Amino acid sequence: MASRSGTQKDKGLLADWELVTSNGPPLSFHVGCVLGNDLYIHGGMETKDGKQPSDKLFRFISSSQSWQQITAEGSPSLSHHACVSLAGRYMLLIGGWDGKTRTAKVVAFDAENKKWLPQETTGFPGDAGLSSHTATLLASGEIVIFGREGSLRMQRRHGNSYILSGSVQSGRFTFKELTNVAASRSGHTSNIVGNKLYVVGGRENNFVEVHDRLKGGEPDNQTITSKLMDIVEKLPPMSKLPGGRKNHVSISGTGVLLIHGGDTFDGRSRESVGEMFLLTFKPTMQFYKLGDSSVRRCGHVCCILGDRVILHGGLGGKNNCHVYSETFCLNFK
Repeated sequence: MASRSGTQKDKGLLADWELVTSNGPPLSFHVGCVLGNDLYIHGGMETKDGKQPSDKLFRFISSSQSWQQITAEGSPSLSHHACVSLAGRYMLLIGGWDGKTRTAKVVAFDAENKKWLPQETTGFPGDAGLSSHTATLLASGEIVIFGREGSLRMQRRHGNSYILSGSVQSGRFTFKELTNVAASRSGHTSNIVGNKLYVVGGRENNFVEVHDRLKGGEPDNQTITSKLMDIVEKLPPMSKLPGGRKNHVSISGTGVLLIHGGDTFDGRSRESVGEMFLLTFKPTMQFYKLGDSSVRRCGHVCCILGDRVILHGGLGGKNNCHVYSETFCLNFK
């Protein structure tokens, strides 16, 4: 790491969140992915201390910058789940909390036919489940799963990483344990940059975990990459890693990650943070602090939609008691 630290004051951020609409669905710990030209989000919690996850599905229509609820029979009630986009058509939901238990079930939404398609799932331990994990699509079409929440007994008995293979067309998916080396995490993010998968946060220490020889299944957005790298050139590098955090978001470009928000482990506050960091990898891994945004969130969703970075929902406010409905776009200054 470099010897000097970089800081940005709240004012004059080189990029910050700009409100698009405040009329979105109030949700936290939901999931989102891009299908076609629009952003789809599913599930989550509608109140901080709610007992039952939502089964609602919403579409953010990019052309009108408005939200639309999609009603289709068979939508599961889930929060703290994960999802990937397949073929630009299917939203594949993986695991999550159903209000009673952690599940490892897989279900797909077909955006073209507006139908939910239950999938047969095999290979996952019958006495375990998944929540606050991540799912990342590989170039092979397989999906790598990292992390889970659960008792220490469950974590010792079962691994923390899996490969999920199958297809919506066959209606079948199979879990296969990948390795027992992966550290136990929950509320982390996973992104592929180059041929490496970077698992960020989800625990107090060991902030970044790297796994080699994993090629991503989604092309990088070069417009977003260029804008993020332009910012890197204007910032001094940090002298040490950021503090541990969970329930943050991250997006990736060619050679760069953007990290925003989350809950920290350092006891500074009982509220979510608005910190934003950039992480680059060549010639060595290096962090840059973009600044502290007034948009302080955890359990939110962040996706690249066209040439924009969209953020929605999450928990925040005093003692993280408020579930937000706002949708933001990252404004590069």
